[in-house]
Amino acid sequence: MQCSPAATTASRPAAAAQDRGYYVNTATLTEFGPDGAPRIVLRADSIEQRLSDQSVLLTNLELDYSTSESGEWTVTAATGRMPAAATALLLSGDVQVTGSEARGSAVIRTDQLAYDTATSVIQTAEPVSVQFGAHQLAGRGLRVVLNDGTLRLESNVNGRFLP
Repeated sequence: MQCSPAATTASRPAAAAQDRGYYVNTATLTEFGPDGAPRIVLRADSIEQRLSDQSVLLTNLELDYSTSESGEWTVTAATGRMPAAATALLLSGDVQVTGSEARGSAVIRTDQLAYDTATSVIQTAEPVSVQFGAHQLAGRGLRVVLNDGTLRLESNVNGRFLP
């Protein structure tokens, strides 16, 4: 990933000073695909590394994901945490996933979501709502394979489909 900090600051969040690694405000991280084009672009108001477990904490984040197979997706959340392996992003707080119009303009809403950047799979065990235009689905638990364009609600599914 490439890091492009727009600004850094001496003020830090409330975490213990000895547990802080790097800290950046208003940052953009870009992961490039094999073709050299941006595959994932992550923007966050703040990014902070935790030395105790090498995880990274993010606030007010927006992630754009794009491939020729799945089109463009945008994910937003109040907070995120990336474990040290950097292959997953754990999101929480008003999580929203929006697909491009070419993919039907799907909008997925939940409180928590895990995004596996290696497999392009998003999933949650929490309550979730899905909207496709005028059509609405709700359930508990979700698994989406972005590269395949498949979405599966796990349980307590109900929906409303309007003509």
